[in-house]
Amino acid sequence: MNNIINFYYGINAINIFENKGKYFFRYNNHNYYFIEYDRDEKDLKCIIEICFELKKRNIVSNELICNKFNSYITSFHNKLFVLLKENVPERVIGFNDILYFQNNTNNLVSNINCIRTDCLSLWKRKIDFYEGKLSIIGNKYKLINKTMDYYIGLGENAITYLVINKIQINSIVLSHRRINENMNSFDFYNPVNYILDNRARDLADYIKNLFFYKEMKEDVIFLLLYYVNLNKEEYILFLSRLLYPTYYFDLIDRIMLFNEDEEILKNVISKTDDYILLLKRLFYYINYNIGINIPIIEWIIKK
Repeated sequence: MNNIINFYYGINAINIFENKGKYFFRYNNHNYYFIEYDRDEKDLKCIIEICFELKKRNIVSNELICNKFNSYITSFHNKLFVLLKENVPERVIGFNDILYFQNNTNNLVSNINCIRTDCLSLWKRKIDFYEGKLSIIGNKYKLINKTMDYYIGLGENAITYLVINKIQINSIVLSHRRINENMNSFDFYNPVNYILDNRARDLADYIKNLFFYKEMKEDVIFLLLYYVNLNKEEYILFLSRLLYPTYYFDLIDRIMLFNEDEEILKNVISKTDDYILLLKRLFYYINYNIGINIPIIEWIIKK
C-alpha cells in the first residue's frame, strides 16, 4: 500500500493502517483515508462540484485529494478508491451537524446526478424486491418470514401518504445517503456520502437512529422540530420518511448480503410499537403545538 500511495499521490506514508477496507495514515500532521469509492462514477462530477462549492462558502468538509494523474479516482485491486484528507476531528455527530449543513447549503449545486428526491420510485422498487424474495428467504429465516409483511405494509403506507398528498419537493440541501447508528464525523463529512435532497431526509434518518439505537427522549425530538421549522409539505415528507421502515429493511439487506444472524432484527422489532406511538404523538404535535395542519394517518392516530 505504501507504494500505491507514493506512486499516485507522491506521499511517502511510512505507517499505513487498515481497518475494514479503509486505509489510514498521517502526513504533515493531518489524517488521511484511502477508501473504496462505492458509487456510480457519473456521481463523481457532482460530488466534486459540491466540494468546490462548500469550499467557496467556507463550509467545513473532509477533502477529496486529486492524484498526480489529475483524477480523484484511483484503481487498486480491481476496485476504485479515493483519498480523503480529514478536516473534521473525530467525534460523535449530533443534531447541530445536521443543522449546520441544512442552514448553509440550500440549492448548493444544480447537477442532477446527486439529486435523490424521487424516494417514491426507490421505495416501490425496494418493496417489489422484498416481496419477490420473501418466499425464498422466508423459508430460511423464521423471524423474517414472521415480520416482513408488517414492515412491507408500513412501507406501502408511507408511499400512499406521499402519493395522496401530491408532495412537490422544491428546497434541496446537502444530505447523506444514510445516517445510521455507526456514522461518525468522518462519515458525516465524507464527500462520498453526499447527496442532494430535502431537509426531511437527514432529519428523519437521524430521529430513527436516535429512537432505535440511542437514548432518546421524546421532548428532544419535539425540540428538534421546533428548530428546523419545516413547511407543510416538508412535514408530510418527514412523516412519510419516518414511517418508511429503513431501520428494518437495512438489516434485511445485511442478513441477505453479508449472512448476518437474523437476531439483529429483534431490537427494532421490540421497539416498533413504541415507535408507532411516537409517530402518533408527532401528528398531534405538528398539528396542535406547531400549528401546521397536516393530514393524519387514521390507523396510527387510533393506535
